[in-house]
Amino acid sequence: MKIPNLSRRTWLMVGFAGVAIRLLLWWFTIGTNDATEGFRLAPIVYSEGILQTYQDELEVNQPPAICIYGGQAWDWSGDNLMIFVRLMKLWGLAGEALALWALWRFAGPHAFAAYAWLPAAILVSGFHCNIDCLYAALLLVSAIAFDRRKYFLSGLLMAAACNVKLLPALLAPLLLIGAPNRRAFLRIAAALAIGVLPFVPIAIAAGPVMFRNLVAYNSNLENWGMLLLLRRLTLISSLHAFAVPAFNWFRADGRYIVVAGVLGLGLLSRLRWRLPMAEQLAIGGALFLVLAPGFGVQYVVLVAPLLCLVDLRMGIVWGWISGVFIGWVYWIFMVQYWPPWSTFYSVIPYPVWLVGLAAWGTLVLFLWQRLSAAWSRESLSPPTLQTPALMMDNDIP
Repeated sequence: MKIPNLSRRTWLMVGFAGVAIRLLLWWFTIGTNDATEGFRLAPIVYSEGILQTYQDELEVNQPPAICIYGGQAWDWSGDNLMIFVRLMKLWGLAGEALALWALWRFAGPHAFAAYAWLPAAILVSGFHCNIDCLYAALLLVSAIAFDRRKYFLSGLLMAAACNVKLLPALLAPLLLIGAPNRRAFLRIAAALAIGVLPFVPIAIAAGPVMFRNLVAYNSNLENWGMLLLLRRLTLISSLHAFAVPAFNWFRADGRYIVVAGVLGLGLLSRLRWRLPMAEQLAIGGALFLVLAPGFGVQYVVLVAPLLCLVDLRMGIVWGWISGVFIGWVYWIFMVQYWPPWSTFYSVIPYPVWLVGLAAWGTLVLFLWQRLSAAWSRESLSPPTLQTPALMMDNDIP
């Protein structure tokens, strides 16, 4: 894509304007159900401890460190919802700062400014009150570290992402499969093992409870992607006998298709394609969103930083279409206009899900382009993945 010839200072100013919008949303909005549900659960974590909360509350599906911080944030807030929300959103804003720095450093000022203005990233980090932007940023820098042959650091960053939410664990095998030699494999494995440590005490005390809340958790049954298409098929009388069992199976076991797809991607890249890790994680994240058997609107930020690194045009298209989609969702479920607060009380209705379907289609197109090119051994990797900034080992200040 043609990039305007602007000075670095101009790009910086454009990007900081997008950052300012995030900060305004952070300070003046409540967010969604995640804000109010977190505010309900946080005092339970604070008073009863994380183990007892996992046992009593099925809704607690975050890793231990984040849950403990939530309890502490409630105490710091003095039981004030707005202060609690601002404290919880700090994690997402920290992720945005990390992603913006990485894109400026390794993809260029234009990628930095483009990401700064993506509505998807702005809304999830500033409004939603979830921490998905943090693990998305950690995935980005993990991929960059791997492609720069910083294998232990890459594994450590992936481990940190898994301690924000378990979703990145789906992509962690790509690092292990992609390790170029035994030494790199052991470094990645050691770093990932460090990330497991915060889970160990609770797993020893109540392994089945942790499995139920974290591993077996399936996200919302929403009008998104494959779930939406299969649900629409159930409304066609001639396909009803086939579509209903297919929908029920996909809802229950579709996660295994995602896992198989990610593992297949890693193996094919190792044996034939030799894709950069940034591209592998972008494709793996897109596979998850395309095949997800459950969905939350905050998931749209999962691939946004990675797409802006490996395919800026697609990153912009995805970030804007998915941003319009989730912005419309927030608007139609708005139950309070000041401070703004949305509560999801039903599935995403028509015609809003049509915009979501368009966003989903952009990821299908991205996967088709990348996988078909990889299969035919044609390189679509942009110049940013081949620059000295990404390929040299010892030039990080």
